[in-house]
Amino acid sequence: MSKKHQNSKKRIVIGFLLIGDGNWKGGLNYQKILLKIISTHLSDIAVAKIFVSEDQFKIAEEAFNEYLDELPIVDSRVVKAGTGFRAVKALITGSDKLIEDLFNEHNVDIVFETAHFFGKKFPLPCISWIPDLQHKHLPQYFSFFSWWKREIGLWAQTRFIKKRLILLSSVTAQKDCEYFYPKCINKTHVMKFSQKLDYKKIDKRIPIVRSKYNLPNKYFYLPNHFWAHKNHNLVLEALVKIREQGLIKSLPPIIMSGPKDFQKSKIFNTIISRIKSEKLEPHISYIGLIPYDDVLSLNAGAQALINPSKFEGWSSSVEEAKFFGTHMILSDILVHKEQAAYADFFHPESSSELAKALLNNASKDLLNIRDIKRLNFEAEDRINKFSISFKSAIIKTYKLKN
Repeated sequence: MSKKHQNSKKRIVIGFLLIGDGNWKGGLNYQKILLKIISTHLSDIAVAKIFVSEDQFKIAEEAFNEYLDELPIVDSRVVKAGTGFRAVKALITGSDKLIEDLFNEHNVDIVFETAHFFGKKFPLPCISWIPDLQHKHLPQYFSFFSWWKREIGLWAQTRFIKKRLILLSSVTAQKDCEYFYPKCINKTHVMKFSQKLDYKKIDKRIPIVRSKYNLPNKYFYLPNHFWAHKNHNLVLEALVKIREQGLIKSLPPIIMSGPKDFQKSKIFNTIISRIKSEKLEPHISYIGLIPYDDVLSLNAGAQALINPSKFEGWSSSVEEAKFFGTHMILSDILVHKEQAAYADFFHPESSSELAKALLNNASKDLLNIRDIKRLNFEAEDRINKFSISFKSAIIKTYKLKN
């Protein structure tokens, strides 16, 4: 499919702002997956337009260029659109008029609305994506202001529902959303995102990336943000228990990567300090915020992926592990069981259960039992279901236009 799609048939124009302003790596990757699906699977019915501020242009161009018919559209009206004072004003007046005018000038038919609220009477239909409802389950990890900011935004999106379709990434999140915000019942849509990657290219880079970070052939991989709910401490507690059992030398090292200073968190420093005080350095280490291609190769080459998180929306690292056939050791939260029912599970508060899972997977020869043909078939099936679900969401939303 060429980048410039030639089609005389009217296509639905979907307007996007940059998810998370480009600062949230997971959101940026999710947006890239959406745009790739539009350009490869749905180009007969839809076309995406990205609207950015001047300082977001480079991020958007580098991330999305190959999936867009035209360059990201730079306009100052994007700044603060649907957030803060403009969101409050839109709630009172009915619409964020600045962004409404911008979308109309570019013939946008529907809008992909994320952590924004464009108004209770915003005239363009919106696909309103809610990544998760963590603040309802783990309020202790939010400040008073951030909890209410999120709550008011979701309340508005799910209450003023006439021209909105609420998009969730899992059945778990859908049940949560309809329980906490019953006004949106019958206006939700589940779309389980997935992606197909270049297995041969990523597999070929595994020894190169191992050498780059000075890693042994066997290692466990933990590529999470250093947020409180990601639960890194449980991994340290599990390692201490394994050492107390005299079995620590039988365990491959655990390799961590990911952002360490997001939202000015002190969690990273606390984790590193504890690793040093517990003298766990030979058994767990942090290699930094690394390129995404390296993340993929480390996932593909790992003895197992670890995700001890207390809450997830739909984990991209788990989805990537499914594609590679990497074994997974996951907290037994509902969304993990929905996403990867065949993983090894442990309770997110039980270091003993995690220790047992790590030891059970320490000596297995997991890399040599992957059925690549089957993995590719399953990935293709997930992508097809994803694109069908996305197409359905687009058409449902477009029908709300009149």
